[in-house]
Amino acid sequence: MNRFSYFPGCSLHATAREYDQSIRALAGTLGLELKEIEGWCCCGATPAHALDPQSASLLGLWNLAHAARTGKDPLLTGCAACFSHLRAAREEVAAHPEAASARSSSLFGMAVDPAIEVLHIAQVLASPEVADRIRAKVGGGLGGLKVACYYGCLLTRPAGPGAVDDAENPRILEDLARLAGAEPVPFPLRLDCCGASMALPRPDIVRDLSGRILEMAHERGAQALVVACPLCHSNMDFQQGAIARQRGFEFRLPVLYVTQLVGLALGLSAERLGLKRHFVPVPAGEWAPAQGASVV
Repeated sequence: MNRFSYFPGCSLHATAREYDQSIRALAGTLGLELKEIEGWCCCGATPAHALDPQSASLLGLWNLAHAARTGKDPLLTGCAACFSHLRAAREEVAAHPEAASARSSSLFGMAVDPAIEVLHIAQVLASPEVADRIRAKVGGGLGGLKVACYYGCLLTRPAGPGAVDDAENPRILEDLARLAGAEPVPFPLRLDCCGASMALPRPDIVRDLSGRILEMAHERGAQALVVACPLCHSNMDFQQGAIARQRGFEFRLPVLYVTQLVGLALGLSAERLGLKRHFVPVPAGEWAPAQGASVV
């Protein structure tokens, strides 16, 4: 598992460029080859399937068809929403291969490979082969840095073939945190919604839901929140100042992508991981790998 068709999605080319940056930095360090899909388009994000299911389906099929042009490598993404939508499109193709292929061929002039595999970056990092590479390089790791692992409402759902982990009791982010030398804290709100795309129409909802998550993580002793979704990151990093003013927080909790957490443990610099783009400062120097690991 070394070559992937890479689907960054809209957020990772815009507001979440640091996530894309950290994925590419890890790929280079761990010997993973990413080939960005040519001609990819928005997956439909969070609202498309509710507003227009047919259009949402076509967006997924479009991207699967373009991934097939890259080759037969698994399709990799870092966004939980993109993963959810591309996986749904893949399951549609698997369930109705002839109908889906005919529809995509008539609209795009390209067929969709029903065997294409859709993966989230967390699955790749946790795979035995890649986890062994991380283990060999991580040294002393992050010295027991306490983190709250937050999955949100999309990453592990729905259950079934192709899911990242158990839908109700996932462990993949905690396993990756331990691999990085961090210590996950017990965190009952790890599957709750952060408010998703309601930040614009109903910021009060986002500040309430995300505020509860941040407050519990702080109360549980977490020094950072670990996420695997750019929307979750935006709601709890970018919005954290407004949340703090509204709820009277006297703390600021850094919010890291899981790729940034693993990257720090491998000795990658804050610049390479895009940590300076965060709104809540990340004290990466204080979390430097133990045992004098080099920072590159």
